[in-house]
Amino acid sequence: MSTPAITEQSLGKRGSTVIHSGSSSAQEQGKFAIIVAGPRGATLATITCSNKDDADQLVGTLPAGYTSYGSFTEVTVSSGEIEAYHA
Repeated sequence: MSTPAITEQSLGKRGSTVIHSGSSSAQEQGKFAIIVAGPRGATLATITCSNKDDADQLVGTLPAGYTSYGSFTEVTVSSGEIEAYHA
């Protein structure tokens, strides 16, 4: 029996990308199921999520450890870092 996709995502078995300001990866596009603000928190410049109403309301400062689930396709970090778990 295979592991359900949601279990793989929540346990990070599909991998993740750390998106942080001050690097070429400050903007990342892909398919992400979970985003988590790093230990310093994060400030988002843009975010795109196809299944979350008013996802643009997440733009701004997020506290350390803030976690959101959805179908994210673009995340731009202007300060701090976000760990984006692959869908």
